[in-house]
Amino acid sequence: MPGVAAALVGALLGLVAAHPARAGSMIERIRADGVLHCGAVERVGIAEAPPQGGAIGIAVDVCRALAVAVLGTGGRVSFSFYEAPHSFDPLRRGSDELAFLTGSEIAEQDLGAVVLPGPTIAISPVAVMVPDASPVRRLADLSGQTVCVMIGSWGQRALEAAVGSLHLSIVRLAFSEDVEMLDAYNAARCGAVVGEAGYVAGIRQMPGVRRLVSRLLPETLAADPVIAVTSQADGAWAARVAFVFDALLLADAPAGAWQSAGRDALPAQRLSGLRPAWPEDVAAAVGSYAAIVRNNLTDRLGLAPGPNALWPAGLLLPPAVR
Repeated sequence: MPGVAAALVGALLGLVAAHPARAGSMIERIRADGVLHCGAVERVGIAEAPPQGGAIGIAVDVCRALAVAVLGTGGRVSFSFYEAPHSFDPLRRGSDELAFLTGSEIAEQDLGAVVLPGPTIAISPVAVMVPDASPVRRLADLSGQTVCVMIGSWGQRALEAAVGSLHLSIVRLAFSEDVEMLDAYNAARCGAVVGEAGYVAGIRQMPGVRRLVSRLLPETLAADPVIAVTSQADGAWAARVAFVFDALLLADAPAGAWQSAGRDALPAQRLSGLRPAWPEDVAAAVGSYAAIVRNNLTDRLGLAPGPNALWPAGLLLPPAVR
């Protein structure tokens, strides 16, 4: 395990060394502005704009952790949401220093030539929600059911793949407006709703939903990693983003020899641009990654950590076991 950690460290330090002329440019700009600019496609639990304003979610807390590491506890965060293609322009120009996207979003927006993919900061599964009294207990039980889904969504694509592989016979109700889909579920026009887990879990908490007592099936239709991405113009900044996220993962990692090796191998505290004692400040401001998941998924949406738990319980790998 220590050898794996050392290999990771060597690769990241090589990335830093590969851009000596540009090293620190992003950090210098962040410090001059006194604010870290982040962006994401909206996803409930990961990056969302609540009715009261602002931004909340796992990605927002990761952005705040980076701001604390660079600017200190008083550092500000500006968080924007990408919708239409032109809304990605700040990321294309590099004026958004950090963004959180899936691989398909990077490809759809033709960003592959301008961004560096970094660590996976969350997994977004596609889930199926049914009323608590429904006889449906697993995916195979969906045969004969009317299923509501947003047209053209990733949830719809995952549903069609599952229907084909499991040979299910379902009736589809596709919507272009989520309010219309919610009304259909509320009026019992569909026996199941398909969508990203955070979204369908959030439906259960909306006021006025008649069938508020609902549950998610234990199986998921698909899972998509949400990746921290930065500009290709500054590999040093990309390395710092990875190190700060690794520190969040390690904060609650199970005790053991590999954990000690991983902590000792991370040279983040010795890299220029990150403030002295930044891990303690980050821990005080946002907590560990496990705490971030608990706050945004479990406590607020009633979702188990699932794939967002640390390996081997989930899919996220602390740096010393990659």
